[in-house]
Amino acid sequence: MTAPPIALRADLNNEDDEGYNWSLLRHADEPSAIVEGAVLVAGTARFWSWVRIRRVDDDGQVHFERISAEEAARALSRAS
Repeated sequence: MTAPPIALRADLNNEDDEGYNWSLLRHADEPSAIVEGAVLVAGTARFWSWVRIRRVDDDGQVHFERISAEEAARALSRAS
């Protein structure tokens, strides 16, 4: 399977104190798309997941949760 375009490069093993995954805003292909509630693909070409952005801190740290493909499809269909 070919990976979809990665919107936010991230190590999906990194977790914050609340159990959310995290990355840095500077690792986003389009930083303006990284907003609370956004659904996108994060990770690497070899290990990726659909995610929902939970929070973007002032220092550029992005907190997100992994979601299923079905949940992502529902969220994306509502957004279009």
